[in-house]
Amino acid sequence: MVIEEGILNVSNFVMALPPQVLARVEGLLLLFKAVGIAVIVYIIYLFISGFLIFRRMKRMKFIEKKVVDIDKKLNRLLKKNKK
Repeated sequence: MVIEEGILNVSNFVMALPPQVLARVEGLLLLFKAVGIAVIVYIIYLFISGFLIFRRMKRMKFIEKKVVDIDKKLNRLLKKNKK
């Protein structure tokens, strides 16, 4: 009930505004919608980017572990060849 009364009060207020003011308010609302959409797209981009960076870092750690293992094996082989 309170929400319905609030909606009626807002709609009555909007109807009472002169057309020049309505035109400016509509332009402002359009601007807010565009900014809102841009923010939503940016947030989606951040989530996707974060996920891809996480996967890339996981892969880099795996590769780093493999390089360390190869380095240890090479050191063992070099020590054997020196004897």
